[in-house]
Amino acid sequence: MHTINNKNLSIEELAEVHDWLLQNNMGTHRLRRDFSDVLPLAEILKRSYPRLVDVYNYPKKCSVQLKMANWETFNFKVLSKLNIKLSREFIELLSNNAHGAAEVLLHEIIRLEKRQRMQEERSITMRQEQAWAENDEVKIVVISKQVGDAIVQVPQKMILYSLYEKMAQENMAKDVMLDSYQQRLTHMENIIKIKTERIDELLMQMGKLPPKMAPAVTSSYFLTDDGKYQSLAPAPSLASDRK
Repeated sequence: MHTINNKNLSIEELAEVHDWLLQNNMGTHRLRRDFSDVLPLAEILKRSYPRLVDVYNYPKKCSVQLKMANWETFNFKVLSKLNIKLSREFIELLSNNAHGAAEVLLHEIIRLEKRQRMQEERSITMRQEQAWAENDEVKIVVISKQVGDAIVQVPQKMILYSLYEKMAQENMAKDVMLDSYQQRLTHMENIIKIKTERIDELLMQMGKLPPKMAPAVTSSYFLTDDGKYQSLAPAPSLASDRK
């Protein structure tokens, strides 16, 4: 367990604390007074550890003795679970608004957040490696990758070239099949277009028959008993009767 004692922070560490305060929308002009009591820190850790921190257990206090009692309770219930412990002397400095104590405390919280992120990233990496190890077709190759100014070794997931070639051939076969279906579809569309044009042409030809011919044609034929059509003989004209 890491015990926090008072120390002098470097200029870079102080700048890191101030940047962290700005990112969390917290001012610096009342830093010592605000963090003389545990409530502000409890509210910060509540966001990352909601099940561990109950801010109602740490009401704001005014006297130094009550502030120290709050810190002792928080030290036992919360910080010890995070593998952190505030020394008795450091708790007294915090409760008495000692210069630099709040900055040291917040710097330790920043370190805690960094460790938490690294553990989460390591856990994700381990789960990925385990999943890759269970797949015989996937191999893990360690490569060098530049992160900021440093070069780190990171695992890279790779597949066998034979598997890549097989997948590429399957994709090519699918593309050929899709092209064939597209050609068939285009051919059917052309056939439908030709038939539609032929139907329109026939309809136009039927529409060209003179309307006055219709009654003449229908009156010139009759249906016999055997189901056949027979033409009628033209009626004799009046002139022929006179003759």
